[in-house]
Amino acid sequence: MEQFFVRISAEAPMVFSINGHQIGWVEHEYDILEIKTDEDFILSCYPTTQTNDAFNLSFSAKINILAGKLVCTHPNIIITDFSRGNFLITVSPYTIPSNTIACEQFYQTLGELSFAINKNILNVSNGKNGLYYPLTQSVYEIKIAQNGDLIELSGQTATKKSFSLFINNSMQVQFDGLADKIEYDGTQIITLQNISDMARHGLVTIYKRTQNGFKKTQQYSVYTQNEPIAPASSEALPLAFMEALNIKNYTLARSYLHPTLSASLNETNMTAYFGDFIEATPSIFSPYNLTLIYNGNPRFVKTYHFEIKENRIFDIDMVS
Repeated sequence: MEQFFVRISAEAPMVFSINGHQIGWVEHEYDILEIKTDEDFILSCYPTTQTNDAFNLSFSAKINILAGKLVCTHPNIIITDFSRGNFLITVSPYTIPSNTIACEQFYQTLGELSFAINKNILNVSNGKNGLYYPLTQSVYEIKIAQNGDLIELSGQTATKKSFSLFINNSMQVQFDGLADKIEYDGTQIITLQNISDMARHGLVTIYKRTQNGFKKTQQYSVYTQNEPIAPASSEALPLAFMEALNIKNYTLARSYLHPTLSASLNETNMTAYFGDFIEATPSIFSPYNLTLIYNGNPRFVKTYHFEIKENRIFDIDMVS
C-alpha cells in the first residue's frame, strides 16, 4: 500500500490529533508537524488562542485518500500536492463572531432618518419604515454624513481598514465596501487595496453609479510609493517577476527580464507559460527556484528554475 508523507501547518496556534491521538501543536505559521500515513484519517484541530472579535472553535475533518491523492472537503483545510507522495495540509481557524465584542454602539439622526448600531446590526428608520442590516465587520470611529444624494456611513476596523456603506433616501443599501482607502465623487466609488508584495502594489477598483447601486467596471494596479520598490538582490528577482505577472503588471514584469528573453516573449506567452497560479513561493532547495501553487483538490504545484544573467532573468525552465 502506498505511503504518504504529510506536513501539517496552521494559520493560528493549534493542537492537532489524528484519530483521537494527539500528535503535537504549532505556535507559528512556519511551524510544521510531520506524519506518515497509508490510510484515511480524522484530523482534529484545537485552537489555543482567541481573537478580540471572534471565537476560534475546535473542529474535525476527514482526510481521504482518493486515486493516490489526499483530499478534503472542509472549507478550513487546504491540501497541496507537492508530488511523489508529499502533501501539505494547511489549517485555517474556524471562527464565529463574538456576541459581546462588536461595533461600537452608535446613534445619530440625519434629517428625517435615525441611525443606530448595536451588536453589528445597523437599524435605519424614518419613523414609519426601517432597514435592519447586519455589518460583517466590527467598525469603530463611526460617522454618518450626506455625500451627494447618498448617505455614507463610514468608519475603521480594528486593523485600520476603511469601511463605507452607502444608503439612498429610500433606505436601500447601494454599496458596502472595505479597503485601505475609499472615495466617492458623485458618479463612482474608487477603492485602493494595498498588496503586500515586493514592489508595493496597490489595487484600484472603480465602481460606477447605476440605477440599482454601483457596478464594478475597472480594476488596475498602481504603486503605493509612486514607483516600484526594487528587489534587494538577484535572488529576489524570480519572486518579484512572478508577483508582477500575477497582478498583470506586464511592464514591471518585463523589466526584470534580460533583453534577450524579453524580446522573445509577449504578454500572452508569459501568461500561458505559467498558467493561472494562485501563489508563488521560493523553493527551499535553490534560491533561483520558485514553486507555483495552483487551485484544485488537492492543490498542486509546479517548480520553475530561473537563470540570472547581468542581474536580469535570462532563462526560465520548469523543473518539476
